[in-house]
Amino acid sequence: MSPDGSRSASPANRRSRKACQYCFKRKIKCDMLEPSCTNCLEHRKECIPSASGRPRPTHSRIDHLEEENQRLRSFLFRVSSLPPESSAQALERWARLGEVQVDENVEVMDGGLEAAITNDLLPGTAERSTPIRPTFTVHGMSLDRNSRYAAHGPTSALFDNLDERDFGSYEPSAGGTVSEKELGEQATSKCAEERHMEVINAVSGRLDFDGVSPDLAMHLLALHWNRQHFAFLISYRPLFTRDMACGGPYFSKLLLNAIFFSVAKFSARPEVYDDPLDQNTAGRRFLRRVKELLGEALDQSRIPTIQAMLLLSSSLFALGHQSAAWLYNGIAREMILDLGLNYDCLPRAGVEGGLKAEETEIRRRIVWAAFIYDKIISLYQGRPVSFDEDRMHVPHRFLDRYEEQELWTPFAYASHLHYPGRPARAICTFTALCSLSVIMGRIITQIYADKALPDRPAELLRRLSASLDKWKEALPPDIAIDPSPQDGAAPPPHVMSLHLVYYTVVTLLHRPFVEWGHHRHADPGVVEMCWARCEEAARGATALLSWYRETFTLARAPYLISYTTFVAATIHVRIAAQRGSSSEAARSLGVCLEALEENAATNTGVRKMFSTISGLMGRLGVVLPSRSEPPGAASTDVMLSDGLDLSAIIRSFGGDLPNVDFSDLSAFTVPLGPTEPPQDNLYGFLGLS
Repeated sequence: MSPDGSRSASPANRRSRKACQYCFKRKIKCDMLEPSCTNCLEHRKECIPSASGRPRPTHSRIDHLEEENQRLRSFLFRVSSLPPESSAQALERWARLGEVQVDENVEVMDGGLEAAITNDLLPGTAERSTPIRPTFTVHGMSLDRNSRYAAHGPTSALFDNLDERDFGSYEPSAGGTVSEKELGEQATSKCAEERHMEVINAVSGRLDFDGVSPDLAMHLLALHWNRQHFAFLISYRPLFTRDMACGGPYFSKLLLNAIFFSVAKFSARPEVYDDPLDQNTAGRRFLRRVKELLGEALDQSRIPTIQAMLLLSSSLFALGHQSAAWLYNGIAREMILDLGLNYDCLPRAGVEGGLKAEETEIRRRIVWAAFIYDKIISLYQGRPVSFDEDRMHVPHRFLDRYEEQELWTPFAYASHLHYPGRPARAICTFTALCSLSVIMGRIITQIYADKALPDRPAELLRRLSASLDKWKEALPPDIAIDPSPQDGAAPPPHVMSLHLVYYTVVTLLHRPFVEWGHHRHADPGVVEMCWARCEEAARGATALLSWYRETFTLARAPYLISYTTFVAATIHVRIAAQRGSSSEAARSLGVCLEALEENAATNTGVRKMFSTISGLMGRLGVVLPSRSEPPGAASTDVMLSDGLDLSAIIRSFGGDLPNVDFSDLSAFTVPLGPTEPPQDNLYGFLGLS
């Protein structure tokens, strides 16, 4: 107290005290007088000082912790590259003595990429050397106590408006972390190592074939790795074969039998058929085994189960079991979302429980395989896409480049004795397919969905068409091919399939704008432009199809190739109706029909395609020449719609066509409510069975 009886606070007291709890909670100024501040006296409150905060760390303390953190990260990263014996010794020394040093004389496993392996990626997928931020929570993902990644609720991700946007990017972070380039080197090196171990484990009898004879099992696996594997890269060979020998988490008997079932149709061995005289019985023994194992597998989401469901769905889809295919695909998709695989979790160097490079790779491949397949099954069955791009937060950048330069020979094809072999180019092909599937999904959603278009069609057509042009121009030179047959060996089938899908997507985009144009009000320029793109795509697809057929045959060709054939035929038949049986269009139509007939024996969907085109030929009065010939690079026909009656082409689609005035395309919107589809509908032509 002061001599006059008033309360006072010394400068020292003011410096040592903070606002009392009453003033702090109400965010009012506290004079910090003792024993009670003025506010507490006025409101008759007990004046309780706020607790002192923790002392701020000194700069030297921060520097010491950062240095220690850096040493630990470097140590753990180096240990991960050591042979198992050396890494175990280093970790034991760390646990006993606290030392974080690695013997410099120990040889580190070679993680370098071969110089010939390049990272040819598309726009939005360029290689990044951005360090990976070490953290336990990324984009709605968390690590549980068993070091498993799981989704824990909605998240928001920032995306730009580019056509090939960068799904799931990472912010820069401080040094001492691992870049994607380094992770790619690790994943590729690990793949090469596991290829050697696969041979050793097979010879030593360590591989689990679930009771199937080793000879038959290795035969079926060889067919899978040579043929079906390259379609969507659903399976990941290094981790599958590694864990096949040790019962690890990336192998299961369910997945093994799903692989056997999916490739049995490519085998000539009688033991894979229930009835050797009936091709439809191929692999049924493995399908029965899959169903035996399926019940328990559905209790928990696992990566091998997702892979098995995707393979099973794809195989049943090709056999015409559409409902089953949709259901198994749905199981795979829901397990992906349950595990949060649609969020990217890159390896964290030095973080306990973090993923390794090859574990990140398998996750990226699986989620993009599911994304692509979702668009295909949606297109066939006429269902809305169920795995849209707004749920995808994973970049289509892949780490393991081993299969890029690996020599591919058609072991699983009848023409393998005459094919010299080519680099597989599996990674850049799959990357390009990922980008193309994004555009395909937008076309399905914005053009074919049962709702009014949100954008004006003129802008929508321009934007999507520009996306396709940009995709085509950005293809790496190694997989950019001309549609006309060339001298020399053809590229591998999956590379040719990529281009066939591209031609299909071009037609999917442009044909509806021809269908919607009523001939009495249509602007011929707009309809002609769209039809010209369709005709150009049909020519390119048919020329490439002929090259594929001459090189590999179309027996049991992938359903994507059959669908491309069908789409091209819907264009050729309308041109042939006007130009006659001696036209190039008629010869191209004959090529398409022969291709469909060749592959219709075991595929109900292809039989329906053939029947649809045959019926359309009858309705339009199209007669084919006596002998179909593969179309050459040049044609005697007038090119690209010149001389065609566009009104007749529009009428050929039939159905209840809307009256559209293409003179003001920007004001055009699709009428609400369903309209009768054309006889050769491209979206949902198959229906359910």
